[in-house]
Amino acid sequence: MNAAFNELSEQEKLSFDHFRKEVLKDYQICCESRETSLLGRKEVLTGKAKFGIFGDGKEVAQVAMAKFFKEGDFRSGYYRDQTFMFSAGLATVEHFFSQLYADSNVEHEPFSAGRQMNAHFATPFVDKEGNWKNLTDLKNVSSDIAPTAGQMVRGLGLAFASKVFRNVESLSNYKSLSNNGNEICFCTIGDASTSEGQFWETMNAAGVLQVPLAVFVWDDGYGISVPKKYQTTKSSISEALSGMQKSENTNGIDIYKLKGWDYAGMCETLEYAIQKIRDTHTPALFHVEEITQPQGHSTSGSHERYKSTERLEWEREWDCLLQMRKWIIENGLANEEELSSIEEDASKFVKESKQNAWSKYQEPIKNLVNESVNYLNEVANFHPEIPAIINEIKLLR
Repeated sequence: MNAAFNELSEQEKLSFDHFRKEVLKDYQICCESRETSLLGRKEVLTGKAKFGIFGDGKEVAQVAMAKFFKEGDFRSGYYRDQTFMFSAGLATVEHFFSQLYADSNVEHEPFSAGRQMNAHFATPFVDKEGNWKNLTDLKNVSSDIAPTAGQMVRGLGLAFASKVFRNVESLSNYKSLSNNGNEICFCTIGDASTSEGQFWETMNAAGVLQVPLAVFVWDDGYGISVPKKYQTTKSSISEALSGMQKSENTNGIDIYKLKGWDYAGMCETLEYAIQKIRDTHTPALFHVEEITQPQGHSTSGSHERYKSTERLEWEREWDCLLQMRKWIIENGLANEEELSSIEEDASKFVKESKQNAWSKYQEPIKNLVNESVNYLNEVANFHPEIPAIINEIKLLR
């Protein structure tokens, strides 16, 4: 009896240790992503990048979401999903800064080689010879596009493909493209963009077709500076869509409401809900409320100009990182010292990654400047203006 009890206690300890490790890993990713947003904004405002848009305030929701994103699945999202990409292992902080600087080296910036706006992600579906990769072994990202809500229609198509692969027997041999239609398309969108026609058409079509589409709405209460009460019926996209709720013997969608700061609650709900989508191909909307925006919409303005003092105070109190930190301590998963160490390490790691990205971006430019100066020095005596040109070129950085 004692041996069995001791073995059970050891199993419980291992289970707790694994859980604790996973939670602290998620917290570290959240801290790294937040630091990326903070430093990214500084890089833009100091002139090293032209424009920046970041995912601060959505970190906890996205690490929870990423836990259930499996090989074979697809993401069709938009420019707020950096934490998800970090957590899914599809992007690094260095990649993110390389894209912010528009580095044209595909080894440094693998999503678009500097061609897309920052936070626009993609993964290749074919190899260099144009052959399909084994997509069922990969976590897949359809290339992000700038028009808001445009990702919805693409997400619907990817989800519909899973249904076709599950139901059309003649496609069963394409093992590298689908595992019997078990793949889900994870689609993300901001609350304001749910006012777009593509969103409504997609949700209706998903409910009719019954396809494995998981739609995550990041609701921070504003569409840039416009409060949602001025753009969404009942000030709630889940309430506005409630008539589409699937019930017994009908088609439709499942609707879930989540709090963007509630790590444990989101993980618990998503575990069940995502598996249901995978098994039954019932689409779902995840309305993630009480999201904050610590730095406002983008580097083009300040949210302090249009948010009330009370709203700004609420956002500081209910910041998802602060709430996750409190939850970790209250549940005995780590103490203040351990969390401070994680936060310091995250800050250091992001600064190093940023500097690595900047150095790699600068190196070919500096080499080109040096080559040009060397060539011009050889002919400097042939024209009186050449020395001035050399001095001007040396200032390039």
